[in-house]
Amino acid sequence: MKKIMFTGLLPDVTEEAVRESLEKVGPVHSVSIIRDGDAKAPVVIVQMDISDAQAYSLTSRVTDYWHNGHMINARLLLH
Repeated sequence: MKKIMFTGLLPDVTEEAVRESLEKVGPVHSVSIIRDGDAKAPVVIVQMDISDAQAYSLTSRVTDYWHNGHMINARLLLH
C-alpha cells in the first residue's frame, strides 16, 4: 500500500473526483482531504494499492504540473 500526498489542488476538490482520476492508475484504498490551515490550499492524502514503480511514475508525472492555474505536486510518503 502506497501513501501519496497531493498539494496544489483546487479548494473545491472532492474525494470522489480524486478517486475517479487515480483509479485509472490503480486501486484507491482511501482519500483524505485536509482543509485545516489554508482552506484554499487543501492537502490530499491517498492510499493506493500500487507497486513502487507505479508510485514513482505517478508522482513523477504529477509533480510540478500546472492545472487550472495551480501547481500540483505529489510526494510519496514513506510511512
